[in-house]
Amino acid sequence: MNLFSRHRYAVLVLAVILPRMAWFSFLGGRLPEPTRDQGIYIEAAGGILEGRGLSYSREQGLLRHMMAGENPLRDSWSSDPDYMFGMVPVETPTASMEPGYPLLLALAVTVAGPFAGSVFLLNCIFALIGALALMRMVTVLWGSRQGLLAALIWSLYPYYIYYGAYAMTETVHVSMLPLVLLLTVESSGGGARRMQGDAPARLWRSAAAGVSTGFLFLVRSTAFFLLPVQMLWLILRRRWKQALMVATGFILCCMPWVVRNQVRLGSPVLMPTKGVLNLWMRNNPEILAMEGIHLPDAVESGISRRELLAYPEMEGLDTELERSRLLMDRAVSFLTANPVLVGYLTLTRAAGFLSPIGGTIDHPAASAAGLIIYTPMLLIGVLEAFRRRKDPHVLLLCATFLLYLALHSLAHGGVRYRLPVDMVPIVLTALFAGRRAGWEKTV
Repeated sequence: MNLFSRHRYAVLVLAVILPRMAWFSFLGGRLPEPTRDQGIYIEAAGGILEGRGLSYSREQGLLRHMMAGENPLRDSWSSDPDYMFGMVPVETPTASMEPGYPLLLALAVTVAGPFAGSVFLLNCIFALIGALALMRMVTVLWGSRQGLLAALIWSLYPYYIYYGAYAMTETVHVSMLPLVLLLTVESSGGGARRMQGDAPARLWRSAAAGVSTGFLFLVRSTAFFLLPVQMLWLILRRRWKQALMVATGFILCCMPWVVRNQVRLGSPVLMPTKGVLNLWMRNNPEILAMEGIHLPDAVESGISRRELLAYPEMEGLDTELERSRLLMDRAVSFLTANPVLVGYLTLTRAAGFLSPIGGTIDHPAASAAGLIIYTPMLLIGVLEAFRRRKDPHVLLLCATFLLYLALHSLAHGGVRYRLPVDMVPIVLTALFAGRRAGWEKTV
C-alpha cells in the first residue's frame, strides 16, 4: 500500500481507465444492450446539435407509437404519434427530462465525433472526477491510505464499470455525488487541518457545493432532495452562512433552466414533467402486472378507485403542462385512496433497493457481483457506521444513503437506482479496513 500511496494519482487513473477500456473493447465500440433509455438521450442530444433544442422529433414519436404494439395500456399513452408518452408534443420545447445529460452528450459528440466514442469519453471523464473527489474526501477526513483504498474500490466496482458504457445519466450521477459531498464537507471547515481555511474560502466552497448539487439536479432530478440534507447538516453544525450559500449556488445554477421553461413553456418549471408519468406508472397494479410484479390477494382485493388506473383522456389538452397536471391529479388521487397498496409497494421497493440481486439489473453476472461484493460491504458498512455514529461526516454519508432509499422506495427501487449511494458502504468498508490495519492516524 505504501508504493501505491506514493503514486496514488497514477494508480487511480489506471484503475479508472483500464477496466472501462476493456469493457468498451469487449463491446466492439458499440453501445451495450439492453438499450434502456439510451435512445431518448441520444435523440435529445441530436436535437440540440441540430438546433431544435431540448425536444422530441416526430420520428421518435412515430417509433414509440409503432413499438406500443397491441398492449392496450401502453397504447393508451402511445396512441398518438404527435405526443411522446401521451404528454409531450413532438417538435416543441419540452421540460419532460433533465437537460444536463443531453447537453453534455452533445458537447462530447462535438469534440469526439460518433456517439459510442463520445459516451466513453464523457463517462470516463466523470469517473475520474468521482474517483478523485472520493479520494480527497476520505483522505482529508480519515487518512490517505483509507482515501486511496476507497477510491480504488469505487473505480473497480463492477456496477460502475458496467454503466460506464451506457449513454445514460448513471455514470455522471454516480460520479458527481462524491464531489457534492466533498464540497459540502469542505464548506463546513471540519475534518483535518488542511480542510480548515478562512471564512471567505469556506463560503466560496459552500457556493461551489450548491452549484455542484444544482448541476447534478440538471442531470438527475433526484439531487433536488440533497439540498435540504446539505443545508440541515450545515445548520446542525452551526454553519448558517454556509447553508445559505449552498442554497444560493443551487438557485444560480438552476436559474437558466427555470427561465428557459418560463419563456418556452409559459411556466417556471423546475422538476421534469415526466416524473408525473413515472409516479402514475410505478404505482399502477395493472402496469406492474405487465412487468411480472403481482400483488398479494389481500392487497389486490382492497384496491379502490380502479377507474384511476386507466390513462386519462387528453382530448382538448394540447400542452405538456396541461397533460402532466391532469395525470398528476389522477396519480395523487389514486395513491391517497390506497394507503395499504402504497405501504406494501414502498416496503417491497425498499427491499429491492437494498437487495444485491435482481431489480433493474436482472442478470446472473450482476447478481454474482452483488452477492460477492456488495453484500459484504453493506454488512461491514452498517457495523462501521454504528461504531462511528458520533462522527458527523459518517452521519452525512448515512443520511445521504437513507435519502436515496426513501426516494426510490416511493417510486422505483432496484439496484440501478441505488448505485450513487453504493459509495457509502464503499467508504465505510475502507474505513473498516484502515482501522483493522492501524491506518487511523495516516493523513
